[in-house]
Amino acid sequence: METFVRFAIAHDIDSYGITSHAPVSFPNKWSMRYDDMEEYIQEFKRLKSKYTHDIDLYLGLEVDYIPKVTNVFDDAVQNHRWDYLIGSIHHIDQMDDGSPWNIDGDLETFRKGLHQIFNDDIVSCTKKFFHYTNDMIELGGFNMIGHFDKIHLNGRFFEGFDYNNTWYKNLMKETLELIKEKGIIVEINTKSFINKSITFPHIGIGPDLLKMGIQVTVNSDCHYPDLITSGFDYVYKALKDIGFKSTVKIKNGKWTEDPIIC
Repeated sequence: METFVRFAIAHDIDSYGITSHAPVSFPNKWSMRYDDMEEYIQEFKRLKSKYTHDIDLYLGLEVDYIPKVTNVFDDAVQNHRWDYLIGSIHHIDQMDDGSPWNIDGDLETFRKGLHQIFNDDIVSCTKKFFHYTNDMIELGGFNMIGHFDKIHLNGRFFEGFDYNNTWYKNLMKETLELIKEKGIIVEINTKSFINKSITFPHIGIGPDLLKMGIQVTVNSDCHYPDLITSGFDYVYKALKDIGFKSTVKIKNGKWTEDPIIC
């Protein structure tokens, strides 16, 4: 955690949020374990005190929504106080062996799950992804929605998937209307920009976000400290070209407007 903070300071970031993946009830390589939670919180408090004159630090969690498995109202999340929470979908239904299908993994894992669960029907799969996303939004309890069109990371490689098609645009429209209704902040996630030249959500929906008055924040979701601002120059310029005057970030304990200067 401290390495990320030091890199953020070196990149002249004045407000920075640390957001680990919340624990889930099945084995995996990416989420915090339940017994790590207290250490996570205490280490953050140490760093917030140590670097109080250098950077404004905030503590959050990225919480998975998996029907009947986990959501933001789990005790592991609710038993602690967070500066913000991100709600995300990483899994859809179960593989033949009973394990949750991770749609955010490698292409071969995606291909296997698409075949086992949806009989290779990428349209049905995408509709299920957005269905779960909308259920998560309706449930609420979080400030920001994470990479809510992540299905296109792997889905774009399969025949029938096209975010310019009417069926996809209708799914996106319904989700955006719910986001607007609930007052949820949309992250512009740059994690895959350097190696795949894509953002989540796709920057093409930027005009819709602006027209609907949905607040956005830029987030590298980096996982590696040297990529803390990866893709930021591109995204801020793209948002400015679309017509955004500002994004939002937490500053002095409150979500505030942050003018785009580029």
